[in-house]
Amino acid sequence: MIKLRQMRGRLIGLSKVILSSALLLFITVACEDDESGQNTIGNVLYIDGPSGVTPMSTQTFTASEAGGSISWSVTGNATLGTTDGLTAEVTFGAVGTATVNATGNGLEGARAITINSVDAALLEEGGSTFSNASVNNGGSETITLEFASPLASAPTLAFEGDFTNGTISSNLAEVAGSGMTKFIATITGGTGNGQLMGRMLNVTAAADYGGGVADTIRVDLHAVDNVKPLAKFENPDEVTVVNKGGSVKFMVSASEAIRAVKDSMKLALDYDAGSAGTDTLLLLTQSEDDASVWYTTWTNTADGDGNFTATLDQSTVIDIANNDALWDPATSMFNVLVDNTAPTAFTLTATETDPVDEPRVVDIVVGPEEGGSTVHWIWLPYNSQFLPESPADFEGEGADNAKFVASAGNFKLFYLEVDAAGNYDTNTDGTAKVKRFPALTGDQEEGDKDASIEIK
Repeated sequence: MIKLRQMRGRLIGLSKVILSSALLLFITVACEDDESGQNTIGNVLYIDGPSGVTPMSTQTFTASEAGGSISWSVTGNATLGTTDGLTAEVTFGAVGTATVNATGNGLEGARAITINSVDAALLEEGGSTFSNASVNNGGSETITLEFASPLASAPTLAFEGDFTNGTISSNLAEVAGSGMTKFIATITGGTGNGQLMGRMLNVTAAADYGGGVADTIRVDLHAVDNVKPLAKFENPDEVTVVNKGGSVKFMVSASEAIRAVKDSMKLALDYDAGSAGTDTLLLLTQSEDDASVWYTTWTNTADGDGNFTATLDQSTVIDIANNDALWDPATSMFNVLVDNTAPTAFTLTATETDPVDEPRVVDIVVGPEEGGSTVHWIWLPYNSQFLPESPADFEGEGADNAKFVASAGNFKLFYLEVDAAGNYDTNTDGTAKVKRFPALTGDQEEGDKDASIEIK
């Protein structure tokens, strides 16, 4: 009886061990199968990568649970590419299936791949690009339509709606070398104005891509534009005289986006014989943020005095649809004086207009040497030790003829003429040759009271 009970106890214990082991094996296998996804389990080698791909695509797969060297192979509609240790590149073919296999270190794995048909909606991502976005009457441009996947044949393109101010001069044709993914057609503008819209029919994916048929695809074509832009040639800063180193900005502005014929909007600078300048041809460039504005900034390098003319070649200005511009005002030329000679013989007087009654008014009268010059002056106490040495010292002070109220006392003025080109007389050391009123005479020195204007 004792032996029988012991044997039964041993059998019960053995049954529990066997049951536990079986349960553990079931859990282990179940977990491994769940973790592997699409992988077939040999001795558990997990292959990481997509289980669904598009035709002709290339994907990377990784043996993520193995060390050492891995051997790769593929079957079905696929080709094995570069392998590098635990990774492999695989290029897939036509719609169908393929299997990626890997072995190494006693482990095996396989991943089943579905090569899916291309959805017709994917084809509708095909966009359009233009050589130019608009055309005028008789103007022709090409449109390029690009699709995400190769097509079985060239689609059909027709105008959408009632707008007929244009024609499709040629049917859509494949762009050579595109693998049936790019197609071009020629659009010619008519007599009206407006946006051309198109629709594409018979858009079918190539058989290897599943042969999916897209719904009607609508695309923007060229705009037809027969309205000439209103343009203006300008000297926006109104600079009419420059010296050596001075700059002038020339600008073309228009009522719409414009462009240059053959990428060259031309401006000729022609000097007269006396200015010692060199004739040159400038090209205007488009403003970074506004296609309706083109400009160039030119710096004068001429040493002599004289003139030059800036002449715009208006035939080089067109809009996006190739329309010539209408000019307002109808001018294409500006004259600019080149002046490198500083003024030297100029005068200034300052007198109290009424020395008895209040207020005390000082009358400044200047006699500039050049028309267009500015005579700058500074009103100072007679004993001031400030001696201006450059035009910057006169900034914010008085200029030209003026009347102003002054307090009683003794004063002096310093003054300097700056001509329209920015020239001013200089000393041998390059500092400005500033004049004084009243001028020092005899043995007078700066700060002497008798060398001053007395306001009573």
